[in-house]
Amino acid sequence: MRALYGLLLVGLAILISGCGGGGGALSGPTALIQGRVLLASTEQPPNPPATVRAGGQTAQTDTQTGTFRLRVPVSTTQIVVSAPGTREFTFNLPPLAENQTVDLGDLYIGAQAISVQGRVVDALTQQPVGNALVTLRGQRTRSNASTGRFTLDNVAYDPEGSVKPEGEIQKEGYTPRRFVADQPIIDGVMELGDIPLQVITSDTPPEQPGNVRGVVQVPLDDPVGTRIDIFTPPTAEFPRESVFVQQSDGRFRLWLLPGEYRLRFVKGNRTAERTLTVTSLSTPIDLGTIVLQ
Repeated sequence: MRALYGLLLVGLAILISGCGGGGGALSGPTALIQGRVLLASTEQPPNPPATVRAGGQTAQTDTQTGTFRLRVPVSTTQIVVSAPGTREFTFNLPPLAENQTVDLGDLYIGAQAISVQGRVVDALTQQPVGNALVTLRGQRTRSNASTGRFTLDNVAYDPEGSVKPEGEIQKEGYTPRRFVADQPIIDGVMELGDIPLQVITSDTPPEQPGNVRGVVQVPLDDPVGTRIDIFTPPTAEFPRESVFVQQSDGRFRLWLLPGEYRLRFVKGNRTAERTLTVTSLSTPIDLGTIVLQ
């Protein structure tokens, strides 16, 4: 009877250890981290699944959704993700607190990785903005306190991918800024140049602040998703940055610092261009209706 009871206990222990990922027993304060893993090449979850490791614990992603959940010690600072056919990617975690649930969002992996660099500046003064949080494809860092420069290492990249990586910059007192990482890569590094942030001037800043506005029309098509490439000077070979039209009526607004610009509007095979000179952030410029041909 004792032998049978012992076998039952062993079987129960094996059953428990096989659920919810592997790793040693947890002791002390823990937090729950969760997120979704996507392939840079397809923008889809990996199948076979990806393996996620953090704080001595292991889990696999869901092959349909790419999601995972993993309970780790609050002292955990990094998460490592890999899948068949990809390299290993390490992502930094924000500080964890006991019993906290942290959603890491989308974490991208792939066969290639690059470094993405740039500088965060104040849109009005053009001075560096330090300690801004910069995130791109699951990687995160902060801009240098004195220079505003940032470097994101180990960013998953696919040169044949149809979707350009899009990131975000956040800094208290400034409007959050989206940016597109679509510059040429030299020796494994993509340089984005200066990315301006607009100071929040009230508790309820306008939904689409800007000193340049207009309306995009795409005959027989929805203007949403039209890409606006911003070149400065107008003769530049590559755009300084790109933004996307998000309003169903085609309206857009941009913040452009004083200078000369060429704007290229692209959706599918249809394009249009406009050149303009910005003399002041406080002087609005209306480009009117822009029809893509």
